[in-house]
Amino acid sequence: MSVSDTEITLEFPKVLKYVSAYAQTEVGKLLINDLRPLHNLATIALEGKCATEAKEILVRSNYPPIEYLPDINEPLRIAKIDGAVLEVKQIMSILSLAQISRNLVRFLSDNIVLAPELKLKGNHLFSDKVLEHHITSLITESGELKDSASKLLKEIRSDIRSKNEELRRLVNRLVKDLSEKDLVREEYITLREGRVVIPVKSEHKRHIKGFIHSESATGQTVYIEPEETLNLNNEIVSLSFAEKREIERILRELTKRIAEHSDTLLNSLLIVAELDKYFAIAKYSIETRGSFPTLDDSKPLLISDARHPVLLKKLTREGTVPLNLKIAGNKIIILTGPNAGGKTVVLKNVGLLSIMVQCGLHIPASPDSNFHIFNHIFVDIGDKQSIEYDLSTFSSHLSNLYNILEQADNHSLVLLDELGTGTEPAAGSALATAIISRLKEKGVTLLAATHLGALKLLANETEGIENASMEFNTIELKPTYTFRQGIPGSSYAFEIAKRIGFDNDLLKLASAHLNPEQEKFDKSLVDMENKSRILEEKLRTAEINETKLRGLISLYNERITKLDREKKLILKHSREEGEKFLNEAKHSINAIIKEIRESGASKQAIKNANVTLHNILAEGKTLHKEEPVPSAEVQNLKVGDTVRIKGSNSTGIIEEFLRNGEMAHITSGTIRLKVKVSELELTAPEKKKPAFSEYSLITEAQYGFRLDIRGKKPEETELEIIKFVDTAYSSSRDRIEILHGKGTGVLKKLVKEILDSHPGVKSYHFAPVEYGGEGVTIVELK
Repeated sequence: MSVSDTEITLEFPKVLKYVSAYAQTEVGKLLINDLRPLHNLATIALEGKCATEAKEILVRSNYPPIEYLPDINEPLRIAKIDGAVLEVKQIMSILSLAQISRNLVRFLSDNIVLAPELKLKGNHLFSDKVLEHHITSLITESGELKDSASKLLKEIRSDIRSKNEELRRLVNRLVKDLSEKDLVREEYITLREGRVVIPVKSEHKRHIKGFIHSESATGQTVYIEPEETLNLNNEIVSLSFAEKREIERILRELTKRIAEHSDTLLNSLLIVAELDKYFAIAKYSIETRGSFPTLDDSKPLLISDARHPVLLKKLTREGTVPLNLKIAGNKIIILTGPNAGGKTVVLKNVGLLSIMVQCGLHIPASPDSNFHIFNHIFVDIGDKQSIEYDLSTFSSHLSNLYNILEQADNHSLVLLDELGTGTEPAAGSALATAIISRLKEKGVTLLAATHLGALKLLANETEGIENASMEFNTIELKPTYTFRQGIPGSSYAFEIAKRIGFDNDLLKLASAHLNPEQEKFDKSLVDMENKSRILEEKLRTAEINETKLRGLISLYNERITKLDREKKLILKHSREEGEKFLNEAKHSINAIIKEIRESGASKQAIKNANVTLHNILAEGKTLHKEEPVPSAEVQNLKVGDTVRIKGSNSTGIIEEFLRNGEMAHITSGTIRLKVKVSELELTAPEKKKPAFSEYSLITEAQYGFRLDIRGKKPEETELEIIKFVDTAYSSSRDRIEILHGKGTGVLKKLVKEILDSHPGVKSYHFAPVEYGGEGVTIVELK
């Protein structure tokens, strides 16, 4: 399937190459490379769901039994021709298909909970083991027809071996005789045209009767078939022809057997390839930390934490800046900012991710993202100069824009780079304004990158059009490649020129020629960007504080739940003890009554009964007696002491005592607790950061039970590992995982050293092979 110019411009073929590299089968690779955008919502959603199910299996279960498989479409179609004979190699490939299909049926059944849609597809896989058995009964694993394939074949091969042995003995005797007469070149025999010959010196060829088959390149050696071996050679050749005929007959019968299942096998080949495609997408998704977004045209188009797939491959995750973009009521975004600031990358990223989603591919973005389904994606990016059609760069852009205006509608995504450039600025601005207005009337979703100030004003004054910019670090005078929505950007021409080395006098001269209004406008933009940056930093701080508060509340609730659970256990135990006491007391009283009746109420019996009742009452008082609550004076506690709540890792500082020293107010971080003094014990002040530190909470919220340090340097991750283990230990976690990868082993060694010295670690070991093996360390905490 041919690739469109739009897909080439957006570098979609590169993504297909990345994904297809994960496929095992040739047809699977073909399916991936033939992927093109779909336009039916249900079909796209199902494709994405199947890839997501494959990912779930890879993460939670195991890898599928899909192995290398060549494209056997043609052999399966040839098999249907009457009298056709397939080659052994082709039959072995068909056997592989049958085995893979049968194994996949079992594999998908085992994973039906994780992958119901994949299981449905697998229901139509070929699973007839009879054909497998028939093939394996005739052909060895190395691809040779077995002697037992037929009675005749066994007899022929037995005769061939016998005749060959007879011929070998005869030739060895001849060679030995000729060698003693110095007539042969060397004491060895060889084959020519399937017949045994002897290398003889050219000058002695007349001394040997036989048939000359060939001579060496120098002419010094001739290869003669002695007349003594002619009959034996003829018999062996004749037997070889008979062997080939029998092999062909057997293969013809086997091909006929395969032809009976060819349609089912062809369908199974397609299903295996399709499953291979989904698992290849899943592997790509895992590698890029990707996901499949929601698809809802009624909600804003939202791209969250997205990396450009091609840049991600080249620069890794740490080397790329995520894109966060939202298109709601304003369907048109005017993107401005400095040259080489990342505007074109943003346009390409939006277009490329949209194509990937509509092909059912996972994208390197947050699952919170939401995409729209576009019937058409139009781009005008790069230099379209054409020598063939005598078009300049500007004319080529206009020609492309004309086609876009003619074809685009409200289900189109349009991406325009450097809109309005290539001609006189005033005329370029006027044309660009008119083009944007026409596209707005058509209801298209438009992202247009430009340097024209008039378009910034257009976005500022027109409903449905929004400004956006690429962030620029005014201190270091270089772009940050961060997309900022809602505010226009400056070109920073003078700042960049200064960074390159232009002297101040020249820049002052240039500034004098700048339109005062334009200069004022640019300064306003810079001020606006700086204020926006400050607000964003405050917002980030507020979000961190909110995360911290949520974490504190969550941990506090966990502690309360734990204490409540312990309280219930104690009450349950008390009730059980009380019931046991009452039952025993009842039994003892009944025994006393019986003894009194039977003894006739003797003095000694009454005395014994009083003693027993006294003991029962004393035991009951002991059972229900409350232990005295030790006061603050008894425990020698005072305001300002650091104390620990017994049975937990929670510590705090005493603020005041209540109820004559029976209760105390303590502060732990930002939480104030009222606790019985009897539940407190004096402890040394914490030297390390408290368990509720800002870093710990953020780490816990971000990583959960797993820390991923792959690709990081040891010096930058050592503190991160220690704090992660500290946080988990302080939060009463039982188990955590550290994902360090196998690589050179440096990170694995660092993890081992840290865990060996950490007081909260009980033990650690590598994960099972199916869950990462030596690339993942599972840590058991005390």
